[in-house]
Amino acid sequence: MEDPIERLASVEPWDLCSEAKVEKCRATRDLRSCGRIVQHLLVSCGHACLCAECSQRCDLCPICRVPITRHGSAIRLRLYDQCVEAGLLPSTQDEESRERDKEGNLWSLDVWRLHSLFDVALDNNLVSLICHYVSDVSMDEGAVSSDAVISMLLDGAVVKDWCKRTFLGLVQSLRDIYNLGLKQMCTKIDLFPKFSTKLKHVIYVLETLEAPLNPLSAALVEIQQLLEGIRRVYQHLEVMTWCIRHRFLENVECQHASIGHWRTAFKERKLAANDRAWPDYVGHTGKLGPKPQSSLFIEDAVSNLGLGNEDEEEPGKEFNESGWLKQGNATSPASFRPRREVPAVAANGPTNLYPPENIRAAVDLLFLEVDSELVLAKKSIFLYYLFDCHWSLSDEKWRAIVDDYAATFSISRHSLLESFIFYLLDDDSQQALEEACDLLPEIVSPSIHPKVARVLLERQRPDAALAVLRSSGRDSCLGLPNTGLNDDVATGSLSEAVTAVRVLLECGLLTEAYLYQRAHCRGVKAEEQRYHANKSNKQEGDHVIRYYSQEMDVLVGEICWLCIRRNLVDKMLELPWQADEEKTVSNCLFERAVQDPSSAAGSLLVVFFIQRCRYMEAYSEHQRICNLENQYSLLSNDKEKVLLLRDIREQRSRIIGNCIELLPEVQRQQLDKEILSRSLSMAASKTEAGSFAEHMEVRQPDPEIHNAMNTMLLSPLLSAKPPASIKIQAANVSHKKKENLTANSPSRWGDFRQPSILHGRPFRSHGAK
Repeated sequence: MEDPIERLASVEPWDLCSEAKVEKCRATRDLRSCGRIVQHLLVSCGHACLCAECSQRCDLCPICRVPITRHGSAIRLRLYDQCVEAGLLPSTQDEESRERDKEGNLWSLDVWRLHSLFDVALDNNLVSLICHYVSDVSMDEGAVSSDAVISMLLDGAVVKDWCKRTFLGLVQSLRDIYNLGLKQMCTKIDLFPKFSTKLKHVIYVLETLEAPLNPLSAALVEIQQLLEGIRRVYQHLEVMTWCIRHRFLENVECQHASIGHWRTAFKERKLAANDRAWPDYVGHTGKLGPKPQSSLFIEDAVSNLGLGNEDEEEPGKEFNESGWLKQGNATSPASFRPRREVPAVAANGPTNLYPPENIRAAVDLLFLEVDSELVLAKKSIFLYYLFDCHWSLSDEKWRAIVDDYAATFSISRHSLLESFIFYLLDDDSQQALEEACDLLPEIVSPSIHPKVARVLLERQRPDAALAVLRSSGRDSCLGLPNTGLNDDVATGSLSEAVTAVRVLLECGLLTEAYLYQRAHCRGVKAEEQRYHANKSNKQEGDHVIRYYSQEMDVLVGEICWLCIRRNLVDKMLELPWQADEEKTVSNCLFERAVQDPSSAAGSLLVVFFIQRCRYMEAYSEHQRICNLENQYSLLSNDKEKVLLLRDIREQRSRIIGNCIELLPEVQRQQLDKEILSRSLSMAASKTEAGSFAEHMEVRQPDPEIHNAMNTMLLSPLLSAKPPASIKIQAANVSHKKKENLTANSPSRWGDFRQPSILHGRPFRSHGAK
C-alpha cells in the first residue's frame, strides 16, 4: 500500500482541490442516482465518480466513458480517505456534524477536507506544499474553473481561514498548559517545540499569502493583523519555554526582598537621576532653563516600545487571541486589552510599568503587548530585568542564568554588555559606575547610544564621557570642509551636539569645543539650504527643518555659560568668533552682568570689543555696563562691593578713553555729537530715571557665584587699583595738549582725556606675550 505521506508530498498543488472536493457516485440504480460519497478513484482514468460497489458492476467511467480495467484492483482510495485510514485524520463518519467549527463559522465539507489535508502537511513538515498551493494556485490569475466548488477552493481566503483556525487551536492548547501549575507545565515542556514549529510554519504560509497583495487592500490589513498576533505568540512561547525550563527562576535568589523594595529602589534611582541632571539651555532668552525630568535607560526603552501610550493604538488592531495566554486571562479572552495606566503614564511616563510583579508578568508584558518587530529590544529589556534582579549577588548565583539566556536566544556579547552597562549607569551606586566605565571600551562604537556620554557627564566622569565620544567618532567635526564629496553628511541632533560641547568644555578643551560647534553649525546650515532648495523644486516630503541660527545660538551660548562657570572667559574671548556668533557671546556676557552687576562679566564684555579694536562698540557697551553698575550701587547695601565697582568703573573709563584717542578724528567728532545728544536726552528724562530707580528691584547675587566670578580673570586691566605704570605716565603728561583745550572749547570727555598707556601700541590682553 502506498504511503499517504509520500503521496501527499508528491501531489500537484492543483490536484489538492480535486482531492478535497466531495464527489457523489454517478452510477444509476433503478433509474435513479446512487448518490453515495465517493472514497475511491478509478485506476483506469483517475476520476472519482463511482463508489466501491458501483465500480464492480459498471464497465465505463460515467465522466470520460473510458473502459474500467479489471486487471488487479480497479479502484484505489482517494488521498483524504487514505489519510483517514492511516490514522492521520479522524474518522469521517460524522463529517456532517462537523461542518460548523468551534468558533461558529460554517465550513463546507469541501473546505473542511482541504483544511484537513493542510493539517496533515503541517504535522509532517510539508509546509512547502501549502506555500506552493498559495503561489501556484491561489495567486495564479489563470487558475480558473467552471465548477463552483473548485473556484471556491482556489480562493486564497480559504488558506487564510485555515491559518486562523490553526492559530486558534494552538493558542487554545498553549492556554491549557499555561494555566497548569509549575510542575505540570514542566511535564508538558516537550510539546513546546512542536507548537513552536507549527506557529513558524503558519507564519511562512501567511507571508507567502501576503506578498502579492495590493498594499491598500483590506485583505492585506487582515492578514497583517493575523501575522502580528501569531508572531507575538511565537516569541512569547520561546521565552516561556526558557522560563519553564528554569522554573521561573524560583530557585535563584533576588537582590530585592520584595516587589515593594524593588519599586522603592527604582524610585530612588529616578530621584537621583533628576538631581544630577543638567539644565537645558534656552538659547533664545539667554537664560538657563529649569532642570528637566531626567529618565533612566529602562524608562526610555519601555517608552520606545509604545507601552502605556494610548494614542498609538490603531483601531481594529486588537489581538484578543494572544490575550488568552496572559496570566489570569484563562476564561475571558474577549476581555483582553493592552495594559493601560493612562493617568500615571501621562504624568510620569512608563515608570509604573517597571518593575513588573514577577517574571511571568514581565514575559506577558513584553512579548504579548509589544510589536513583534521590536523583538531584539524586548529581549534586551528582559535581559536588563535579569541584571536588575540579581546583580548585587555573587556571580556564581546568577551569571550562568544570564549566559544561558544569551546563548538560547543568540544574543551577542556586545548586546549583552550593552544591556548590562545601561543597568549599571541607571544604578546610582559608585561601584556600578566604576564597573560600567571598565566595560565601556568593549562596546564603544559609532552606534552607541548618545545618552551614555550625557549620563557619564552628569555623574562627574567627563573623562569617560570624552573617551566614549572619541571612540564613537562624535567628538570631532561632523563634516569635512563643504565640498561636493560630503554635502550629504548628516549632522547629529542638537541634544547630541550640546552634550559633546559640555563634555569637551568640562575636560578643558575649549578650542575643540569651538571647532565642534563651528562644524556642527556648518552642517546644519548646509542642510537648511538643501531643504529650501528641494522644497522649491517640490522634491522634498515631510521633513523637520533645522535652523542654523537657532542651533548656533544654543551651542555658542553653552560655550559662554560653561566658560563663565569654569573661569575660561579670557580664553573664550580670544577665539575668532563670526559676526552672528559674536551677538550670542555679547548677549550672554551682558545677561550675566544683569544677573550680577558686581561680577566681571560686564568688564569682560568691554574687553571683548577692545581686543578686536572696535572702540566705538566698546564705548557703547561700557555705557550700558555703567548704567547697570550705577543702579546696583544705588540699591545695594554692600559698601565694599560698591567701592570695588567704582574703582573698576573708573579704571575701565580710563581704558576706554585711551582707546578713543586711537580713533580717527572724524569718528571722534561723531562720537562727541552722540554724547551731547545723549546728555540732553538724559537731562530731559531725569525725573523718569529717578522714578525708575526707586521701583527697580535688583536681585542680590548668590555669594558663591559672586566669589567665583570675582576670582576669575585677575587681569591688571580690571584690578581694584590702577597699575603703577598708569600713575607714572599720568605724571609725565604733555602740557602742550592741555593748552590746546581752551575755555571756548570745553572737553566733553572728562577723565577720558588721560594719557594712554596703550597709545601707539595694539591692545594686548593680560595673557598675551
